[in-house]
Amino acid sequence: MTGISRRNLLKGAAFSAAGVAALGLAGCAPQTEATKAEAGLAETGETAKHTWEVKPEPIAADQISQTVDTEVLVIGGGYSGSCCALSAAQNGAKTILVEKDAVLNGHGVGGTGAIASRALDDLGLKFDKSLEMERWVSTCGNRCRESLVGKWFRESERCMNWFLDMAEANGANCMVTVGSNSTVHPEIACYHFMSGGPIFEEHTMADFVEYMFEAEALKAGAEFVYEMPAVQLVQDESGKVTGAICQNKSGEYVQYNASKGVVLATGDISYNDEYIDAFAPVANRVFTRLCSDQGNVGDGHNMAAWAGGAFQEGPWPTMMHPQAAAVFHGPFLFVNPDGKRFMNEATWVQGKCLGVMYNGGSDHAWSIFDANWQNDLKSSLEHGGGMFWDTFRPYGSDYQVAVDGHTKTVENGIAETPDYYKRADTLEELAELIEVDPAELKATVERYNKLCKEGEDKDFYKENHFLFPVEEGPFTACMVAPGLLAVCGGIHISDNFEVLNENDEPIPGLYAIGNCAGDIYAVDYPINIQGNSHGRCLVQGKCLGEQLAGVYQEI
Repeated sequence: MTGISRRNLLKGAAFSAAGVAALGLAGCAPQTEATKAEAGLAETGETAKHTWEVKPEPIAADQISQTVDTEVLVIGGGYSGSCCALSAAQNGAKTILVEKDAVLNGHGVGGTGAIASRALDDLGLKFDKSLEMERWVSTCGNRCRESLVGKWFRESERCMNWFLDMAEANGANCMVTVGSNSTVHPEIACYHFMSGGPIFEEHTMADFVEYMFEAEALKAGAEFVYEMPAVQLVQDESGKVTGAICQNKSGEYVQYNASKGVVLATGDISYNDEYIDAFAPVANRVFTRLCSDQGNVGDGHNMAAWAGGAFQEGPWPTMMHPQAAAVFHGPFLFVNPDGKRFMNEATWVQGKCLGVMYNGGSDHAWSIFDANWQNDLKSSLEHGGGMFWDTFRPYGSDYQVAVDGHTKTVENGIAETPDYYKRADTLEELAELIEVDPAELKATVERYNKLCKEGEDKDFYKENHFLFPVEEGPFTACMVAPGLLAVCGGIHISDNFEVLNENDEPIPGLYAIGNCAGDIYAVDYPINIQGNSHGRCLVQGKCLGEQLAGVYQEI
């Protein structure tokens, strides 16, 4: 199965504008063997080395057709890069952003997570930073750098308010979406979803944030150059990075000299199987890759390594959602392709993905529920919810809004994407539709119904308020399929976003932010603060821009 791209998901009729918001948290068909070989291992003597371990020969000066001087050079036009270019330019630094594609490639999807903001204040929402940081760090296996996470918590409110002022000045409005009431996997109501205004209408939620940053950056004097991929960093004799050599669409080399710093903001490695095999092998198990930006192949990672930078220790955390097929699953019974139950279904999006792949033993499973599912779903939201179990509805709205939204999603799915949504009058008929053994499915449902009636899940200990029997037809099955959004780990950085070598020493003049930078996450991606990846890009981009312009003051 080829799955679906993030941009196609954004266009899907079954999604409301808010319902797709989290899909931009950043995907994608694996590389072909030819592409993989081309980007694969390089042989030096008898020892095979990875691409990032083999520094290419410097491009000769006589091959440079043009030289451009600036103060700040940002490589990559995604969320973090465009934000950094704006911040640096607004604070007086001469700034150029180079992007290898003909368009900006962001994954902001109109919204951002923050631990505090004036929008949250208006709703009376306050969160315990100590508790939420502990949840973040624990989810990362206590292997992220806590000082870098702490900086995000300190700066989040200031940066989010700056973002809100800018978005509203451009005609956009903010909707804070609901979180999850789960005591086990809570998600705070902190996702700021922006919509409206001429930039939003032109670029839609997929790239609104990045084009808003560009529009404001151009007003501040920044320059954005498209179809200008960076291919090699420039270093002086001391090892300081002084610029980068790019290649225009005519094949000519252009050298950009940056007196204050070069910023790598080139995105993740979703489309580079060599990196995935080495640092995030779990991504090989997904149903598909959801990111629409097939240019995320580790350009910045390579350049950082060739300049002497180190990588964060693996495994790198993967950002996953189980919506690569059907969008809705709820807390209902899951069965694998053998028709067997295999996990506690009332968990969060990362947990569902990992559970399907490892405990279910496949790249997909099926969520099974009966004719009473809308009532059961509404009942469940008192105790749980969160991404795609609830919907991205406005904070303060009634649970019925989620039920109505998911009802539309399921009914549209059955009519429009029947490969992923099935319905039958009997369990035997449903088993045939999802290609599992009818006897096995019947036995699984009988066991599950028995546990529901007893009020205790003695198999996986799902909380009893999420035990809903599967008894009354018609019966529905929604495919639960893990999709890779991003690999959010990579280049080893300092708290000031400097690229570090293996001895934790900065590479002078070189910085990394966004999904190409590591250390703020590890092992797994925390989602107790919804949209914190977008929030990380916002904070890192704004703070580094200020830092390079010489105006940043540590909180």
